[in-house]
Amino acid sequence: MKIILSIVAASLLLLISLSTCSASLAQFAGDWNNVDPNTGGITKLSIALSGASANVHVWGKCHPTDCDWGGVNAFAFAPDVSSDTVSQAQALMATFITTFSETTLFIRPQGSRLSVQSYTRFTDNSGRSNYASSDLFQKSTSISAVGTIAEIQPLQKYSKLQILPIMGKIGDN
Repeated sequence: MKIILSIVAASLLLLISLSTCSASLAQFAGDWNNVDPNTGGITKLSIALSGASANVHVWGKCHPTDCDWGGVNAFAFAPDVSSDTVSQAQALMATFITTFSETTLFIRPQGSRLSVQSYTRFTDNSGRSNYASSDLFQKSTSISAVGTIAEIQPLQKYSKLQILPIMGKIGDN
């Protein structure tokens, strides 16, 4: 009985450790939309990966179209100093610098979504308060095509129904 309990306990510990280490840099890749269509902040994210590097591109709410913040290189964070960030990334940090502010984003997976914590610090001595915000993003499901889509033509046109003879009889080998 002790052996069975030991095996069950070891199996549970293994499952728990695997579930906490299953994060990877790939989970961040793609186009993401804010789940709040009425947000006054960040509306879209596009995260591109190249090996162990990530680039975060951001759009913010503006009128009549969203403002393009551009893209910056992001830093990936793993659970500890000896972890591989490609296979065990738990968060990304990206900092956007303008002539009047600095905004740092902390991006973490939350189920199939991304949670983005945004911290903005004003650097222009305008007297505005620094502020923080939190947003939730879901992966974009839209499909876009770039370039011309070719017209597809059938290989052969048939003007009337043609019946093709069946060779052999049923059951012949």
